[in-house]
Amino acid sequence: MRLQALWLLRCGWRMDQVAEAVGTDYRSVQRWVAWYRRGGLAEVQRHRMGGRGLPAFLTAEQQEAVATEVASGRFRTAGEIRDWIATEYGVEYTMGGVYGLLDRLRCGPKVPRPIHVQADEKRQTAWKKGDSKPRSKRLA
Repeated sequence: MRLQALWLLRCGWRMDQVAEAVGTDYRSVQRWVAWYRRGGLAEVQRHRMGGRGLPAFLTAEQQEAVATEVASGRFRTAGEIRDWIATEYGVEYTMGGVYGLLDRLRCGPKVPRPIHVQADEKRQTAWKKGDSKPRSKRLA
């Protein structure tokens, strides 16, 4: 978006027109131009959106330990992971925080899908292959 805005300015558009075209505030376009004048495209691209954020609650070693425990299949839910982290490291996460952590660590609780006690695997396989009989004569 920033590079598009700079290109439009280079083509002769006014800053207010550029701000409206790229869907941002006039002041943002001014800031991008100031960055460009200070250091060119490299300076514009150096700036990241969203700031730096909070420091991690867990160290890199602790995060690696969490990823190892999750990969072992020990947990069935994110709530169990949250409780384990609180017990093990004394760090309290919200449920959203646990999901964010799992996403950053590229892992998640892996559990098999539940199977009903009355499920018949042979009948299910036959149905998948198209071997099931029609239920009524109208459908036949």
